[in-house]
Amino acid sequence: MGAPTSFEATLQSVQSPEFIEFIWHSINTPACQIAMISMILHVANYNITARYEYGTHNFTKWIGPKAIYFYAVYLVLSALVRDHFIHLAVAPNAGTFILFPATIATGLGAFCFVAGALLNLWTLKSLGVKGMYNGDSFGFLFDAPVTDGPYQYMSDPQYVGTTLSLVGTAIYYQSIIGYILAADMYIIFWVSVMFFEGPHMNRIYSEKDKKKIE
Repeated sequence: MGAPTSFEATLQSVQSPEFIEFIWHSINTPACQIAMISMILHVANYNITARYEYGTHNFTKWIGPKAIYFYAVYLVLSALVRDHFIHLAVAPNAGTFILFPATIATGLGAFCFVAGALLNLWTLKSLGVKGMYNGDSFGFLFDAPVTDGPYQYMSDPQYVGTTLSLVGTAIYYQSIIGYILAADMYIIFWVSVMFFEGPHMNRIYSEKDKKKIE
């Protein structure tokens, strides 16, 4: 007997061994694994390239002072590739984890998706292109931490927005793979901020402060 292909969410069903088997089977589908890899590669991409530019300034040397804008487009394209593979995993998986009636799932999913996108746009308004897309690694540093816009309420709104949009996608399609990928995205972002982005940014601004003292 194979793993179940769909679940209607109840307190009893999500506590069953079959549900664990269902999640494990879903994770081990090629589409889900490719989507996971695409998320990891996207985050690794912007961490590695930001550190590379900070250490060498080669992007700026090769492209010129407008390099940050080309880099921003590059990161947007990288995110679109990630989102393409997420869609390929989630859309065919529709109806596999029923949490809501269909009409509620459609409305709530669309609301969460749009809310996440608007949060990202709000973040972009507060940071600008240079602040949003690793501009600190290109030498565009803020004089003080940003505290307006969504930063009044959270420290990493762009990641909250992206994750919220993916949760909305999962709800809209009622897809177990969608929920798995949303949880995976949150974990990847958390690891990135805690162990890569945060330390890199602290290094940049600590070196800026040292230069001021000198």
